[in-house]
Amino acid sequence: MTSAPKHSPEEAATLAMAALPSIPPIASDAPGSHLPDGLVDTLDRALRRLRKSMIRPPQGLVPVPALGRQLDVAKIFACDAVAELAPSHPVVSVKDVAVMLDLEHSTVSRLLGEMEDDGLVTRGSDLADRRRTTIALTDLGRAVVADATTMTRFFTRLMLSDWPREDVEELTRLMGRLAETVHSKLDQLPAQAMAEFCRVSQDAVTEPTGTSLP
Repeated sequence: MTSAPKHSPEEAATLAMAALPSIPPIASDAPGSHLPDGLVDTLDRALRRLRKSMIRPPQGLVPVPALGRQLDVAKIFACDAVAELAPSHPVVSVKDVAVMLDLEHSTVSRLLGEMEDDGLVTRGSDLADRRRTTIALTDLGRAVVADATTMTRFFTRLMLSDWPREDVEELTRLMGRLAETVHSKLDQLPAQAMAEFCRVSQDAVTEPTGTSLP
């Protein structure tokens, strides 16, 4: 008798999903099983709403005194990214900014081209690799970063003006902890979720003969 073919976790998950009417509930011994569904769902909705508002603020424009006009928030984010990268990078490249903003290289390249026209950045070539385009803030770009920081502080204080200082300190502590947790675990989550789904699926679903799905 030939043995059953071996399947990768992804193939096993596909077979399990094809056999199941829905994803099985989380196992009692799975990581995070002490958190009830309602609590997790409420937190997930809050994070999605927060992410949406941060990515696309009202009007998408922020007043910048250094320019004497409003500036698209995407350009402010890009200026902030260059400013944050500069201390730890001998040269800042378009790729560095794209990774920092989690955007496509072509999107960031067009955005930085517009910012160069605005006088916010200068573009050059990396002496060590001529294929890489470098980015540096101009004096005006640095002024935009300073103005944006001031405006961000104003917006944050305005939003949290009804919160006691102790609550804001606790929120800051927890958000910092959350950011560190996400940063350390995010890359591992898809594989861990797939492995858990396969384990639960194979435990819950069997063929009529009583053998587990391959």
